[in-house]
Amino acid sequence: MVGKQRSEEQVPAGLPLTIWILGIVSLLTNSSSVIITALTPLFVTSILGGTSVDIGYIRGFTEALSYIVKLFSGVLSDYIGKRKALVLGGYACAAFTKPLFAVAHDIWVYATAQTLERIANGIRDTPRDALIADCAPKGKKGVCFGIRQSCAGAGSALGAFLCYQIMQMTGSNIRMTYFLATIPIFIAITLLYFGAEEPKNLSRLKDRKKRGFPIRRAELALLGRRYWVFISVVLVFMLVRFSESFLVLKAQTLGLEAKHASLVLLVVYLFNTPAARIVGKMSDKVDRRLFLLFGFSVMLTSCVVLACADSIPITMIGAALYGIHHGATQGTFYAMIADYSPSKLKGTAFGVFNLTCAVGMLISNAVVGHLWHWYAPVVAFLFPSAVVLLAIVGLLFVKNPSAEEEGSEESVL
Repeated sequence: MVGKQRSEEQVPAGLPLTIWILGIVSLLTNSSSVIITALTPLFVTSILGGTSVDIGYIRGFTEALSYIVKLFSGVLSDYIGKRKALVLGGYACAAFTKPLFAVAHDIWVYATAQTLERIANGIRDTPRDALIADCAPKGKKGVCFGIRQSCAGAGSALGAFLCYQIMQMTGSNIRMTYFLATIPIFIAITLLYFGAEEPKNLSRLKDRKKRGFPIRRAELALLGRRYWVFISVVLVFMLVRFSESFLVLKAQTLGLEAKHASLVLLVVYLFNTPAARIVGKMSDKVDRRLFLLFGFSVMLTSCVVLACADSIPITMIGAALYGIHHGATQGTFYAMIADYSPSKLKGTAFGVFNLTCAVGMLISNAVVGHLWHWYAPVVAFLFPSAVVLLAIVGLLFVKNPSAEEEGSEESVL
């Protein structure tokens, strides 16, 4: 106990060591995952014989499945009163799934590998976000989620850069690149196992005995009207959150060589990372809804730029705007979920949020994939831009948590 207190006292800005550990773990695992995303369009269309429709369904279905699993992993973490075990288990499953991408010989094996990887992602993500909310000091939720999000963005940028370097060194050998992508995630698992700690908060365990399992309507009602209005707006916005693979596919249709494909995602995350860090820090002091308005507006601009892009440099501008929108919105979403939810239901609240994202992203990726295949990229990108306008209008109905709601959360530190 004494050792733990000393280690946390050395952490700058009064943030628990666990927050930084989870950030570094996200950096390492994202550097691995982005390699899969960057090479998906080329691997599916050129090697496995798939189409843009296949990409849309694979990415959309597996992302949706991941978010559905996040619902149940969040509820389970509330039920057992433990987060770290689920987080560690999810990362471990993902580590042993990665090599399947390298040996995939047809579209079905690749889809199976993607499915298993996304299930592992779902197991870990909601308990991880709930753990961050548990550890975050009062008034610093935005900072804590901003750190996690910016580290994830930095990891993605690093992964895109490493992907480019490995493809250059291996003569564009995608399978070898996939194998090497497994290394960072094993480092992350070791760091998580030895470095992360849960707050010694027994209230969740006591509450579990009183309320039982699984989810009940009365518990969902405890989340409150403001939470559900916010979730409705999230659903509308997620109808435009298409996979980054379509950014790469767009650049490839304009002549980008396969060995340079990861540079598109490098641009995305070079702009994502500072946006997430800046917004995370400022959103604890400024109305978070303003950052969502900014992020939604940037996404709208990104869709229009990508629809009109007729060269690789213009596509890169659209990718940069996509990265800014993601950095401005994702951490803010998490911080607002933490604001709205009571301590004993944070896992459930994040789980419902992730289920909502699942529905939206499944529809978005499927629609974009079909519009791309049936019509043209310009139509595929204009569809999301129209839906973003509805999400912006929806923000008018989103209310901030009251001071009483924020003050009622249990202190866990």
